Amino acid sequence: MANNRWHISHIFICIIALALGSGSAIGAQMITGARMPGFAEAFDLAPSQQAKDYSVEEIAVSAGSTTGVDVLLPGEHVSFTFRFKNQTSQFIRATGVMQLISYRTQVPAGEVWAPHVSKIANECSTPFQLSLPPSGTDDIVIEPRVPERFGGYVLVADVAGEGRSFAAALARSLTPDKGRVQFPTYALDATWPQFMNENVLALFEKLGVKAMRLPASYAPESAPEYPALQRNLDLYMGWAKRHDVSVMLTLDNGSMTTQPLGRPRPWLSSEGKMLKSKSDEAWMPQYDPDFQNWVERLATRYGWPNGNLNAVELWNEPWESTSISGWGADISRYREIYTSMAQGVEAARRKAGVQVLIGGTCSSSNARDKLFADGSDKFLKWLDFVSVHYQPLAADAAEEPAWRNRKSPYGPVRVWDTESWIANSEDRFPAVIASMRAQGQSRTAGIYAGNVYDSHNLTVDGKPVAIVQAWAPAAAVAATQKFIGQRDFHQLLFPDGLPWVFAFDGLPSAEKAKEDGTLVVLGDLKALYDPNRTVFRSVRIAPDAHLVLHDPALRLRAFDSNGNALPPSDGALTIPLNGTGYFLRGDGRRGSFAALLSAVKSAEIHGIEPVEIVAHDMTSPLQIGSSLRLTLTNVLNRPIEARVSVHFTNLSVSIASQQVHLAANEKRDVIFSLSPASLSPQNVYSLEASVDAGTQGTAALHEELHVNQIAYRTITVDGDLKDWTGVLPQILPGTGIGVNLTEEAWLPYKDFTQGTGSNLATTYLAYDDHYFYFAAKIADTTPDAGMVRFAKRDDDSYFYPGQVQAPDGVALTWPQGVRHYSYRRHFDTPSGTGEHDNVQIAFNVLANKPLLPNPPGVMPHFVTYWDTDYEFALNTVAPAFGGGTEIWRLQSPGIPRKHFFPRQPRSPVDGGPVDGQLVTRYENGTRIVEAAIPWSEMPEVYARIQRGETIKFTCRVSDNKGPAHELATGRSVSTTNSFTFHDDWKTHWSNELEFSAERKKPTQKQ
Repeated sequence: MANNRWHISHIFICIIALALGSGSAIGAQMITGARMPGFAEAFDLAPSQQAKDYSVEEIAVSAGSTTGVDVLLPGEHVSFTFRFKNQTSQFIRATGVMQLISYRTQVPAGEVWAPHVSKIANECSTPFQLSLPPSGTDDIVIEPRVPERFGGYVLVADVAGEGRSFAAALARSLTPDKGRVQFPTYALDATWPQFMNENVLALFEKLGVKAMRLPASYAPESAPEYPALQRNLDLYMGWAKRHDVSVMLTLDNGSMTTQPLGRPRPWLSSEGKMLKSKSDEAWMPQYDPDFQNWVERLATRYGWPNGNLNAVELWNEPWESTSISGWGADISRYREIYTSMAQGVEAARRKAGVQVLIGGTCSSSNARDKLFADGSDKFLKWLDFVSVHYQPLAADAAEEPAWRNRKSPYGPVRVWDTESWIANSEDRFPAVIASMRAQGQSRTAGIYAGNVYDSHNLTVDGKPVAIVQAWAPAAAVAATQKFIGQRDFHQLLFPDGLPWVFAFDGLPSAEKAKEDGTLVVLGDLKALYDPNRTVFRSVRIAPDAHLVLHDPALRLRAFDSNGNALPPSDGALTIPLNGTGYFLRGDGRRGSFAALLSAVKSAEIHGIEPVEIVAHDMTSPLQIGSSLRLTLTNVLNRPIEARVSVHFTNLSVSIASQQVHLAANEKRDVIFSLSPASLSPQNVYSLEASVDAGTQGTAALHEELHVNQIAYRTITVDGDLKDWTGVLPQILPGTGIGVNLTEEAWLPYKDFTQGTGSNLATTYLAYDDHYFYFAAKIADTTPDAGMVRFAKRDDDSYFYPGQVQAPDGVALTWPQGVRHYSYRRHFDTPSGTGEHDNVQIAFNVLANKPLLPNPPGVMPHFVTYWDTDYEFALNTVAPAFGGGTEIWRLQSPGIPRKHFFPRQPRSPVDGGPVDGQLVTRYENGTRIVEAAIPWSEMPEVYARIQRGETIKFTCRVSDNKGPAHELATGRSVSTTNSFTFHDDWKTHWSNELEFSAERKKPTQKQ
C-alpha cells in the first residue's frame, strides 16, 4: 500500500504539472532556452567554448523596486549577484567579463514550436576578478548598463582561459497599466509546481499580465491528499491577488479515495488487462454532492470581487476516450460532474454574491459533443464561456447564434482561448493576439510560458531563493498588453483587402477614449498560420513589402512588436509588411486617431500583388460551348486598371483577354466564353490565368479545373461501374491530407505516422428522380476489414467491465451500483476517424446556415465556417459485425453538430443509418465504392437541381494505411475548413466546388 500511495502521489504531481504548463503540446514539441536553434551560435556557447571547470548561477537580482525578477521597466537599473562555483580541486584565479548581448527570437514561417535565436549586438562588458578555492564559490555583483531599447538580453560570463557560461536572461519592457481586471483579455500560464513561486506572479505584474489559469484538484476533506492540495491552492491564490492577477481554475481530480478500483484506469487489452496508456480519473458519482460543496467553498472563498477567481472550468482537455490530463469517462459522466460544478458556483453566487463564470470543455467541438448533442439548451445557462485550444483561425464558437445571443446576467457565451501556443517569439506575438481577438475571442493565450520566462527555486546558504528570468518575448507580451490590452476589437480596416490592419477601440476609461485606439498592422497572415486556412492565401507578399504613412504634422506613432518607436523620415512612417505585427497609434492630441485611420486608408502600399484570382470549374459540357468564371479581388486600397488573360495548356480554344477596372478592395466576377471543344478523357484542364495591372503589379494562377456536371441516369448499384460509361470523371488531387496542428496539440502522445498509400481516386456523380448516385474507383493495396455496424453498436462494450486485471496481475472488481463509465478502448464513430477505408460525401445547398458566416468586424471565411448541409459516410461493415455495408447520415438540417460517440445523447433530429444502397469491393489493388442515396434524405439538394440551380459538392476518401484525399484539396475556391466533414479536428477543404445537373431528356425514362 505504501508503494502504491507514493505512485499515486507521483501521478498527481504530473497531472498538476500538465494542467499548469503543458495541457497539450509539450516535451519534444516545445523548444525553449538553450535548446532553441541558434542559441549557441548567437552567444558563442558552442560545446568547445563552454566552461567546464566552473559554473555560474544567478542568486539575486534587483531591478527598480522589485527583486527576484529579471525585468526592467523604462529608466530602471539592475544589479545581479552571481555565484561562481569551482568544479575542480584546483584554485582558479582569473579575470573575466560579463557580456551583455541583445538578441531576438523568430519562429520561421511554417514552424510553431521552435524560436530561432539571433544576436543583435554585444552591448557592453563588465569586468570582474574571480577567485575560486578548490570546489569553492565566489559571489560577484554585476551592474550592467542595459540599453533603454525594449527587448531581450542575456548575460554570458567569459573567464580568461576557462571558457564561457550562460548566466542570465533578462528583458526591458514598457511600463504596465496598474490594477486588477475582472475579465482580462490575455492570460499567461503559471509554471510547473516545482518551479512555482511568488516571483512568477511579480513578473506577470511587471509585464502587465492580468490573468492566468491554475489547476484545482478535488479531494474530499477526509482524503489524505486534501490538506496539501488546499494549502498550495491557498498559497497560489494569495500570490495572484497580491499581484493583481485574475485566475481561472481548471478543476480536476486530486484523490484516489474517490476512484473506482482505487486507482486511475487506463485502456484495457482485449483480455481485460490494464495497458500503458493515459488513464481516466473521473471520480465516482457518490462524490458529486461533496464536489459541489467544494466548488461552492472555492467560489465563496476566492470569488470576485473579494478575491481574484473569475471562472472555473471542468478538466483540462477532456477529450473523448483519452486525454493528456486524466479524463477518459463517458459523456454522461462529464455532464453529471459539470452540473455539480455549475450548481456549486450558483450557490456561491446566491449566498456570497460572487461573480464567477462557469464554462470550459477546451474546444467548441467538445462543447457541442458533451453539452448540446441532445439538441436542447439545458446547459446554455451554465456556459458562460467556452474555452478553446489550438483552433487556429477556427474559433467558430463566436459564430454560434444561440451562444452570441444568450440572455444571462453574465452576457453572451464568451470565447476564451486558454491554450493555443502558436506565437512563440516576439515578432509573432502582437499579430497573433490581434488576429485571435478578431476571431471573437475575448481572452487569449498565444504563447508558451516557457518562451516568456524561466523560474528557478534555489537554496542559497540554506535559505530559499526564487529567481525568475525573462526571455525576449516578454517585451512583446508587455507591449501587446500596453497597446491592445482590454481594448475591444472593432474591425479589419480593409474589409476585403491587404495588408491586415486590426483596429481596436480606445479604452472607455481612458482620459481621451477616442484618441486611445490602436491599430495592429500585419503584412502576411500566412507567416503565422497554415496558409491554406487564410483568406488571400494566393496573394504573394514581396520580402521588402512596406506601407508608407504620410504624417506631415507628426501626429502618428509606430512601434515594433516590443514597443520600440519607429522613427519617421521626412514626414512619413514606413512599416514593413511581413509576418511581424506593428502597433500604430495617435499622439493623443484631439483628432490624432482619426488622422491615423485616414492615413492608413490612403497609405502607399508597396510589394503586395494587386489581385487575388479565384478560378471556378466549368459547369456545362465543353462540346456544346461553356464558360469560365474568375473571381478577382483588388486587395489594394486604390483602383486599378488591368488586363486579364486566360488559356488552357491542354485545350485548343481561343479566349480573348479582357480589360477590367477594379475599385479599391472591389470583388468582381469576370466571365470568359469558351467555344465548343473536345473533352479530355480525364476531365482535367490546366488553366493559366494572369492579371497585368501595369505599374500596380501582376498576379497569376495555375490550377487544374474540371467540368462539373452530374449526369442524369439510373445506376444499378452492384459494384460494376459499366453503368457509368460516359459520365464525367472527377479525379481527386493527389495531395494527401496529413495531421494538422490541432490534432498534434490535442493528442501529443499519439503516433500520427501514416503510410504513403497512393489513394489516387476517380469519382463519378449521377442522379435520377429517386436517387443521388455516387461511385469511386480508388487505388488501394491495403484492404480494410471494415467497421462496426453503427446502427447496432454495443456502446457498453467500449467501457470497463465488471472485473479487470491490474498490470501486476491482481484482479480488480468494479464497485457494485456504480455505472461503468471509464473507457476501456478508443471509440469507433461513423466518420471512420481516419483509421478505416471509407468515403464521405457532402453537399452545400442552403443559404441559411446554423452558424453566422463570420464574427463581427471581419470578412466571411476569415474564420472557419459552416459549409456542409448534408453529409454521409459510406462504410464497409466488418464480418465480425455482420458484414455488408452501411450508409450513415452524419449531417442534415436540424442535427446538432456531433460525432456519434458511444453513449452520446440522442437528439430529436439525429444522424443514423440511411435506407439507401451501397456496395464496396476490392479487386487487384483497387477499391470500388458505389452508392445510391434517396432524395428523401436530402430534399433541398434535389429541389435546387429541379430548379436548374447549381449545388456545391465534395467528397473525402480515407485509407486505413495512408492519408485521406479530398476533391477540393488545394483549389483556389476553397480553404481548409473544419466543418466540411467530420471529424471537426481533422483537416478538410471547404465545400465550394459548384456542380450543375444534366437535365432529364424527354426520351429518358426511369
